[in-house]
Order: sequence, then C-alpha cells, then structure tokens
Amino acid sequence: MADILLVEDEANVRDILTLSINSFGHEVIACASPSEAKDHMEAQQFNLIITDLRMEGYDAGLDVLRMAKEKQPQASTLLLTAYASSETAVEAMRQGAFDYITKPVSRTELGEVIERALSSSSAEQTHHSTPGIPQTREVEGTQLIGTSLVMNHVRERLQRAARRDFTVLISGESGTGKELAARLLHESSLRQHQPFVPVHCGAIPENLFESELFGYVKGAFTGAEKNKIGLIESANGGTLFLDEIGEMPLHTQVKLLRVLQEMKVRPVGSTNEKAIDIRIVAATNRDLAEEVQQGNFREDLFYRLNVIPVHMPPLRQRREDIPAICQVILKRLGVEHINISPSCMQKISHLPLAGNVRELENTLQRMLALSDDGALDISLLQEYQTTSQSSELSLKNMQDKGINLDTQLEEIEKALIKQALNQSHGNATKAAKLLGIGFRSIRYRLEKLGLKAVKL
Repeated sequence: MADILLVEDEANVRDILTLSINSFGHEVIACASPSEAKDHMEAQQFNLIITDLRMEGYDAGLDVLRMAKEKQPQASTLLLTAYASSETAVEAMRQGAFDYITKPVSRTELGEVIERALSSSSAEQTHHSTPGIPQTREVEGTQLIGTSLVMNHVRERLQRAARRDFTVLISGESGTGKELAARLLHESSLRQHQPFVPVHCGAIPENLFESELFGYVKGAFTGAEKNKIGLIESANGGTLFLDEIGEMPLHTQVKLLRVLQEMKVRPVGSTNEKAIDIRIVAATNRDLAEEVQQGNFREDLFYRLNVIPVHMPPLRQRREDIPAICQVILKRLGVEHINISPSCMQKISHLPLAGNVRELENTLQRMLALSDDGALDISLLQEYQTTSQSSELSLKNMQDKGINLDTQLEEIEKALIKQALNQSHGNATKAAKLLGIGFRSIRYRLEKLGLKAVKL
C-alpha cells in the first residue's frame, strides 16, 4: 500500500478516482487545486502524486509537477489529461512525470499505471523503511533476493499488505517468484503460525476442481467412500495460495466467488455450509483484465481478487540482483564456494533469461555439469548461446528463406514493435518509451509496417 496525493478539480471525477485508488489498497488524499496540493506536500510525504493537467482554466497540472519535483523528490508523478496526443502532456513527461493517463480512464488501466509508477520509485523511497511499519521477516525458504529499487518496493508492498487480511493478487511472468512472495506475505502476517496451503490451479484436472477445492462427503459420487476435507477448508485459519488462478474453470470461479463473499464452503454432496477463516492470495502469469475482456475470467471475481495487486518484476528489469540470486542458487545446489569469474558473471547478468529464475538455475546447472575444474568461466556459456540463438539471426537461414538483409531487419523491427505494443497494452506513446525512440518515429514505423496501436 502507498500514500497517494490526487489533484483533480472536477468533484465527480475526484470521487470516482479516490474510490478506485482506495480499492487497490492505497491511502489517498484528494484535493481540488494546486494550492491545496502544496499544503499537503508540505504536511506529509507521498509515494505517488496524480494530477489533472487542465485546472483553473490553464495547464495547472504542470505547476503541481514542478512543486512535486521540489517538495516531493522521492515521489513518482502521473498526469491526467483529456487529450491523448497533447503536446503539453508529452512535455510534462519530459519534465519528470512518469506517465500520463488519458481521461476517461478505466479502473484496470488506472491500477496498472499506478503499479508501474510505484515500481519506479526513487532509491530514497524504497531503500528506507516506512515509519511505524515493522521490517519484513524473511525466513528460510521465503526470501525474495535482491536489493534493486523494484524489489525493495515489492517487499515494502508485501510488508504493508501483511498487516490486514485483504485479498492479494500477485502477477508476473513464470519464474519470477510469485509463490515466494505469497509465502513471505503469509510469514509476515498474524497468520504465520497457521497453515499455508498452495494450490496450483493448472495442475488440477477440470473435472476434479470442485472436489479438490471444496472437498466432498461420503456417497457424493462413485468412489467417494468417506468424507474428504477440501484444500480451502484445510487452510482454515491460515492462507490459501491459488497459483495460476487464470487456469481455474469458469464454473469453479463462481463457487470461489461465493467463498470470498460469504467465507463459507460447502463440500460436494453436502447440504450444509461450513464457516471458514482464511486469507486468499492468488497469482497469475496472465493478463487477467484481458482474460475478462475475452470472457475467460469472471469480472466480479477479478475485482474480488485484485484488492491489493503486487507485480513481480522479471529479471531483465532487475539485472543488478542476478549475482546475489546466483549465489543463493549455488548454495542450494551445494556448491556455494565455487568460483565464478567476473567476466562470466557479467555475461550471465546480461543473458535474456526469458524464463527468469528458473532459466537462470538451469543455466547454472548446465555450466556446473560441463565444468572440468569446478570453476565457472565464460567459455561454459557457449552452449547457452548456441541453444538460445534465434534462427532468424542466422545468415544461412536468411539465405535459405531467400530474403535479403533489409527484409530481415524489417521482420526484427516489426517483432520488437509488436512486443512493445503488447507490453504497453496498445499505447503507442508508451511503446515508444520502451523502445527508446520518439513518438514521431514510432508513428512512422507503424504506418510503414502496417501495424496499428489501440491509442496514441
């Protein structure tokens, strides 16, 4: 949870945004003018400042940004604007705003951009503990390794979330440590001495989902020879961790929603409900908001789960943590004192590692198996480069396909722009930032390659 200052002169919009931000688990102070914002900035520290651009008949949001830069240097800033292509909004970003949001803004988009902005918080904000909040207790098996800014923010967020029983939704790519985050949340909460029950939704056959989660009574179906307690009830008093929640069938999602609403569970074949006391933490590597749009996930369940969203960053966004993670992996493999040359570690830290920590561990295991002298040096990465090298970059493959260099480069350019658009949810301005190019450049490339953005 974070402390957020909202500056918006339209009362209705201000109220709606306040409710949405509160629903994400953050504390928000809302005001209607730059002068009020100044008073609040002088009274307390904020993690994030969100301001409308057009107030009091002019672009007063720029004044708020300048005040924030002076009085709240540790805070990220977001700009609200009714004009997606506003040159003023782009200029505001150049002056220090993390991003801008086009009004009207959906709740999902608002939550996502707030998460990204908080993840970019400065070192002063993330390296220091928040007064009045005890430090996270990292126990054996639940450690989140790394001192990068983004990981410090994740730990701080889990630490805040652990104080209450609100539902937490942990998102992130495979191998980023979502279960570790869930365990750390449990171990840092008042439920730490109660069960932590992990459930991998993708590993349960669809026809067994209901009986596995809710249990059953004797005679409920053929083969039900005795009563069985379900996974939900087995977590009573503690934490139920639903990993890869996006894999849960729709008919089971309905029943889980009732559990969240009523805190009661009814075993298959029973007419009686049992009261339970659990905290639910869910995780996904999917974009659940997109799954909702496609009809693959219930919207009401999504909002019930997404009370406190936590995003686990991929290794490519925290490469400075890779050496420390390598040491932990080697210790787990029983070879913690093995020598890794500086050049080898530097190379490892800059590998693509699309599989994140899992791929990093596989890479280290492969290197250990190939090492003759018990040391890891850069020559042992040759096999990784061989197996990971894209055939698209092979001259022979290019010749076999009968294409020239210009065509090959265009294919690479198109693939990278598609990735950036996908990551930015179709926002061309944000995609340009990810690619390190200007807005005019990406607009030209979109037209040239026949690509379309959802919005500019």
